[in-house]
Amino acid sequence: MSAHSFKTMRLTKRSLITSLVLFMGIAWGVDAARPSEVLWVDQDSKSIPEPKARALGFDAFLNSEATERWKKATDIPRWVRSVAGSSKKAANVNALDEVPDSSWYTNRHALRHMTIEQLVKGPNGGEAPDLTHATITKAKLEGVTPGLQVTDNKGENYLIKFDNKNYPELQSGAEVISTKILYAAGYNVPQNYIGYLHPDTLEIKDGVEIASGKTKRPFTRDDLDRMLQKAAQRPDGTYRVLASKLLKGTSKGPFAYVGLRTDDPNDLIPHEHRRELRGLRVIASWINHWDLKEMNTLDMFVEEGGRKFLRHYLIDFGSSLGGGKSPTEYFHGREYAFDGMNMLKELATLGFYVTPDEKDAPLVLPEVGLFSADDFKPEDWKPSFHVMPFDNMTDEDAFWATRVILSFTNDELLNIVNTAEYSRPEATDYVLRTLLERRRLIAAHWLEHVNPISNFALDVGQEGIALKFNDLMVEHDLAGPAAYRYQVTSVSQGTKEEHRSKEMTTSTRRIPLGPEVAGETRVKIWTTREDFSSHPVTVYVRNKPGGGYGISRIERS
Repeated sequence: MSAHSFKTMRLTKRSLITSLVLFMGIAWGVDAARPSEVLWVDQDSKSIPEPKARALGFDAFLNSEATERWKKATDIPRWVRSVAGSSKKAANVNALDEVPDSSWYTNRHALRHMTIEQLVKGPNGGEAPDLTHATITKAKLEGVTPGLQVTDNKGENYLIKFDNKNYPELQSGAEVISTKILYAAGYNVPQNYIGYLHPDTLEIKDGVEIASGKTKRPFTRDDLDRMLQKAAQRPDGTYRVLASKLLKGTSKGPFAYVGLRTDDPNDLIPHEHRRELRGLRVIASWINHWDLKEMNTLDMFVEEGGRKFLRHYLIDFGSSLGGGKSPTEYFHGREYAFDGMNMLKELATLGFYVTPDEKDAPLVLPEVGLFSADDFKPEDWKPSFHVMPFDNMTDEDAFWATRVILSFTNDELLNIVNTAEYSRPEATDYVLRTLLERRRLIAAHWLEHVNPISNFALDVGQEGIALKFNDLMVEHDLAGPAAYRYQVTSVSQGTKEEHRSKEMTTSTRRIPLGPEVAGETRVKIWTTREDFSSHPVTVYVRNKPGGGYGISRIERS
C-alpha cells in the first residue's frame, strides 16, 4: 500500500470518527433540548458573597466603541454563521421560545396581562413623594443632568431631576412614560414619580458638599438658586420634577453589556446572548431611548427571603420620547455618537453626503422635542453608543420584542401616557399617536422577517383536539388573510412515525389533531401570502403526566 493510500485511508477514518462524534453531539443536544418541564424561572438569585462595586470609566467607553467592535469585525465564525443565515441564538430561551423570569427580567404584560391600574402604577410600590417639605442630602451641579438627592416629608429618599426651562415637562414626562412601558415589558426599573416642590420649602442638610475643581465645598442656597435658574418654573413658583426613589440594596455599579460578572456566581449567561438585552433594541427604538450606555444600568446587591444576590436594573430614561439635554439634536436614534461608517461616507463623497448629525428638524412641541414617526425606520435605528447585544439580535429576538410591544392596547397606552401629566392635551395626543405609529412600523418590519404566528393553545372538545394560534400580521391589520400549510407527525413509543399532511386555508387558524394525542405530536406550520412564504414553526404536543395534554416545545427556524 502506498504512503498516499495509507494517508487517505487514515484521513477517511478520522473523518468518519469526527462525523460520528459530531452526529452524537448533535443528537445529544437535540435530546437535551427536550425538557420534560418548561423552565419558567432561572435560579440566579441564590445567595452570594457581597461583590465589590464595579467602577466605570473611559475604559468602558473604549471597550464598547473599539475593543468589542474590533472583536466582532474579526470574528470569523460569526461571519460564517451570518453568511449561512444561522446567527447564534439567544442562550436563555426556554422550550416555548420565551425568556424565563430571572434577576434580570420578569414576564409581565405580554404573558401575564396587567390591568390598566397595574400599568398606570408600574413599579411604584407606594404613595407619591410628599415634597411639601424636603431636605437636600446630596447635590450634583456638574454633568449632563444636575440634580438633588432629598428626603421627603415621609422620610423616603429620592433623586430629583428638573426639566429645562426651555422644554418644560419634557424629560420628566418622557421618564415616567418610559418607566411604565419598560416595567410592563419585564425590565427592572426604579420607582419614578412626577412631583412638585417649592424652593422655599427645601432645607439643606448640614455637611452637604459639591465639587469645586479638585476640591469640595459646602452646597449653599446660592448654588441651589443657580441650579434653578436653568429649570422650568411654574406660574405659582413651584417646580415640576422627576422624583426617582432610591433603589433598595447596595449599589455595585453598572453591569457590562458583554461577558459575565466574574464576582457573581449566579451570572452564567454572557450578557450579549441574553434575549431580553438583545430584544431591548426593538423596544428602545419604539420609545427612542437612545442613551443606553452602561452608565445607565445598575447592579444592586439586595436581600430577599434570606438570600443576598445581585438584581440588574435599567435606569435613567430622560433621553427617550424626544428628551435629552439637547432635544433639538436630530441625530439621536439615527446615528452613533462616533459613527465611523458615516464619516467614511462623508470622506468618500467629499462632504456631499449629509449625515443625521448635520440635519435639522422642527421642534414638534417643547414637551416632546423631536419625537416623531415621520422618518422612523426600525431597521436603521441606533443608540448613541454601541450595545453588543443589539448587534447580536436575531430575527427571533426581534419577533419576541415585537410581541411584547404589540401586547399594549391603544387604551392601555393612553392611560400610560396620561401618567406624564402633561399640561396641554395636545402633548398627550401627540405622544400617543407617535407611539402607535412607531409600533405599527416596527411590527410591519420585523414580522415580515419571521413566521408571524404566535399564541399557541390547545382546544379540547367533543370534536377532538385542535391547535389554535394567532397571525400577528392579520391580527394587527398589517396583512390580508394567509394560507397555512401544516404537517402533523405523531410519534408513539414502539411504533413507526405516521405523517398526515394537507393544505389548509382558513381564517380560524385552527389545526385538528384528532380525537386524542398519543405520545408526542409534532405540528409543523408554514405561513404563505401572495408575496411571502415563511420558514416553519414547529409545535410539540404531549400527554401530561397527570392527564390531559399540553404544549411542550416551540421551535422557530
